[in-house]
Amino acid sequence: MFSLRQASALAREPDVSAVVEATERFLASASGPACFRQARGDPEAAVDAAAFGRLAEVGLTGALVPEDLGGLGFPAGVAVLLAERLGWSLAREPFVENLVLPYALLLALGNNARAHALLGGMAKGGSVVCVAFQEGAFALPSAEFPVARIEKVGNGLRLRGRKRFVVGARASTHSLVLAPLEGEAALLCVPSGAAGVTRQDKLLADGTFWSDVEFDTVVAEDALIERGASCIAALENALDVANLALSGELYGLQTRILEMTLDYLKTREQFGQPLGAFQALQHRAVNLYTRAQIGRFLLGEAVDATETSAQAQYASRCKARTADSALEIAKEGIQLHGAIGFSDEYDLGLYVKRILVRSAWLGGADFHRRRLESFELAEAAA
Repeated sequence: MFSLRQASALAREPDVSAVVEATERFLASASGPACFRQARGDPEAAVDAAAFGRLAEVGLTGALVPEDLGGLGFPAGVAVLLAERLGWSLAREPFVENLVLPYALLLALGNNARAHALLGGMAKGGSVVCVAFQEGAFALPSAEFPVARIEKVGNGLRLRGRKRFVVGARASTHSLVLAPLEGEAALLCVPSGAAGVTRQDKLLADGTFWSDVEFDTVVAEDALIERGASCIAALENALDVANLALSGELYGLQTRILEMTLDYLKTREQFGQPLGAFQALQHRAVNLYTRAQIGRFLLGEAVDATETSAQAQYASRCKARTADSALEIAKEGIQLHGAIGFSDEYDLGLYVKRILVRSAWLGGADFHRRRLESFELAEAAA
């Protein structure tokens, strides 16, 4: 009823369908609400590393990596399809933060030997990478870096400063850090366990974490992946791909809430008949269904438009639409469930808290509507 497979031509390709089905089988046996509930709020970072290890077991670490680098070579749109299933299953596995975002960033650098070498190691599951680019509240990247800086020292590079709101740092073995070097943007690969790298984890509403990371460390010159304007362009592209994947995850989360709510309305009785028999509740359910279906077809178009000139517009349009509808369906889901919707033992609350966190990461609905408006104004002025 809600699957993206009928809304996307890419999803119907045999190889893509096979990897999505394999992911579904894995999630049914090794992930889901029970696993999420058990791991939430765990102060030990090993729980996130173990979750990433499960992605490697099912073969997803190489899904987006080109075949000549040891991966499966799937287009970026596959990330949306996989994220949808991860969202529907309430998977804790750090797919967007430790796979989609860093992979898309490195791939966008083009024919970069250092990026390709890192991608090859990531495809095999040997390296787990996060992206540290924020120093304050979320905004699109720019050439201004007021906090973290890179400077040359002897035969190495010294990175000093702080990056905030780093998602995926707890599972990572390396960080891709964006900071200025001699007045221009640079991308540095820093081992998470290097001397002078410290991390402070902050608990989020859903029981996962983001981190503040402090750097005062020296790395070899070959840790410099790229420098110049291409770093900013690559990060902008990676953020678009990540937001598309987040949109897929939010779509999966909201459709699972809607399915749970519809099932509840069919089975819960009041005044001798199911709640679903009351016309007022039927109207509310239809409204939620309509919101989900609009998101479904928009995401289907976006999956097929990744890696085209329309990718950035689709990224903001999808994130704004799915964030809004996910929050609305979450709110209505709680109301239509009544008191049970608030209980910690019932899975609905886990999905709702996950939506609160994921809808805000990398820009909420208001941010992406403003960004989409800026695209439209630029086109009108051209």
